[in-house]
Amino acid sequence: MTMTAPIHTITTVMEATAEYPRHSGAALLHLCDGGIFIAWIRMSPNDDPEFPGNDDAPADLACATSYDGGATWQNHRTLVELPDGDTSVYTPSLLRAQDGSVLFRYERYHTFVKDQPRCISAYLCKSTDECKTFSEPMPIFERSSSHMGSSNNMRQLTSGRLIIPIMHAAGNVLENDGEGLAPTDIVKAGCYYSDDDGATWRVSDNYVELPMRGAMEPQIEPVSDGRLIMMVRTQLGSVYHAYSTDQGQSWSKAQTTGVTAPESCPGLVRLPDSGHLALIWNNSLYDPKFDHYGKRTPLSVAISQDDGRTWGEPYHIEDDPAWEFTNPAALVTGDGKLLVAYEASKYKLLTPPGRLGRSRMHLKLASIDVESLYR
Repeated sequence: MTMTAPIHTITTVMEATAEYPRHSGAALLHLCDGGIFIAWIRMSPNDDPEFPGNDDAPADLACATSYDGGATWQNHRTLVELPDGDTSVYTPSLLRAQDGSVLFRYERYHTFVKDQPRCISAYLCKSTDECKTFSEPMPIFERSSSHMGSSNNMRQLTSGRLIIPIMHAAGNVLENDGEGLAPTDIVKAGCYYSDDDGATWRVSDNYVELPMRGAMEPQIEPVSDGRLIMMVRTQLGSVYHAYSTDQGQSWSKAQTTGVTAPESCPGLVRLPDSGHLALIWNNSLYDPKFDHYGKRTPLSVAISQDDGRTWGEPYHIEDDPAWEFTNPAALVTGDGKLLVAYEASKYKLLTPPGRLGRSRMHLKLASIDVESLYR
């Protein structure tokens, strides 16, 4: 039996407007003064009046700060402007490094146009003043036609190694999207890693591969025995996972986690006190006749106490059947709250074949008592 969510609060970080129809792909960070810093993709309208917030809409990166656990936000500003000639700025990630500085990763989509080859560069910056300013960007990779990352996932291992999950894509951007249940551009998941504080990067020796559209939007966390676990979005009716025993240099074959899911991005975070894992995903039935293979509602969270082998009872964060809840990012606070930032928008069409709504996508934040998830 799936239970209703434990006591939690939900606030709207940014409401979508005609000027900015989509707020997407957030990243969260603790500040040393007790605040919470959030960065996200802020999309301007594309040339499609019906779906102005599609994935290929122009975008920059925005940020804000909260000093009340995410209830209200202040100090709104543009974090990375959209460079002239680029399509968008994408996939922010934030990390408190071992030396106390803040690392900030993002990507410039030089060309991200439907049915055309992609061209993407990824960069790493550092802040020593708690995200007030950042250093000049250092390249992770430049002008790639095949590599791209995912938001809110950059980790530093106890060895000091930096890990950034990435996807290797074949095919053109959103190829055949809208003409069937999913695009035909195929992706596989791996990671970049650096042992010199981001000065140089290497890519994993192999990728996690799956049928259909592949292994998408990887999320990586360390587990109790020193391995890394990777969670991926799929078109196979479940979130899948793989493991690395060599700090991300190679990855096992992916297997199902056993939790049901449509094609949607999972969120993953390691709970700092217990070392347990929290998975945030759409706990809904697989539907091969519906857009993205099922509805992206409810948005749920579950705990694993055995390094991802099994998962506890899922709890709903939001479960309105007419809404999509997607692209979660998570952070655990010092007072035992699980913060989940995610996008919310009404479906355009609720009956098969279905259609996601891309006219207004709001950025929301749920605050959940971690202890109440252990039931």
